[in-house]
Amino acid sequence: MGKDQVYGALVFLVSLLVAVAYVSVFIGGYIGLSFLKQLQELAIAIPVVLAVLAVLVILMWIGWTMLTTPPLEEIIPPQATKS
Repeated sequence: MGKDQVYGALVFLVSLLVAVAYVSVFIGGYIGLSFLKQLQELAIAIPVVLAVLAVLVILMWIGWTMLTTPPLEEIIPPQATKS
């Protein structure tokens, strides 16, 4: 088994465990696991905060790129037009 396949299996297993834990937080309160009911708000809040932060980081990156890139006129000089 190659190194890439080992990494793929590891990513798959960790993702599966996180998915099972995430779903169990939501259904745990309904099947008698009351300690999981307290985590329901966090299970919603944390992904929402991470998604908002991801969008803001992408927007900051776009803004930084626009700020530090020279104007197009400096890169490609305008061609003379015939009048």
